[in-house]
Amino acid sequence: MNKSGIKAISKKSTPSPTALHTQTMSFNELALRYLASHKFLLSESMLNARVAHLSEWLLVFFGMQLLNDIRPERLEKFIYVLEGKGLQPRKIQSCLVTFRACMKYAYDQKWLLDPTLSKPLLHMNEQLLDDHSFMSPNEYLDLYQDLVQEVTHQTFH
Repeated sequence: MNKSGIKAISKKSTPSPTALHTQTMSFNELALRYLASHKFLLSESMLNARVAHLSEWLLVFFGMQLLNDIRPERLEKFIYVLEGKGLQPRKIQSCLVTFRACMKYAYDQKWLLDPTLSKPLLHMNEQLLDDHSFMSPNEYLDLYQDLVQEVTHQTFH
């Protein structure tokens, strides 16, 4: 085999870093990269708040999920979980700001294909954080059952 054949084979088999991360980066990895890159850009109090949001809520819920598998419906479930734990709307909104900051960083780095989750979902935030309910009791029950099945599946499989 000549040198040009060897070069052609090695060029074909090496995926570009962007394509690799697009397929395999988890939210955990994104959070670590986000914090490392923003360590000197954020004030100490803001950095501490972001670390708290990530460690207490976001990584627990989104941690092992691949970035491009996270959908607005999953974000809605996250908000329901926080509401169920008794978090105040202001605290939930702060967690959402941290989530969007991480997703915006991923989109800017071209690790995320869809910029939707890097922007405020105004229609969803207004609906979910107002006092009035927009879901029927049956819809809440269905959502709850989906969450239980998902948690059970993650725990035992």
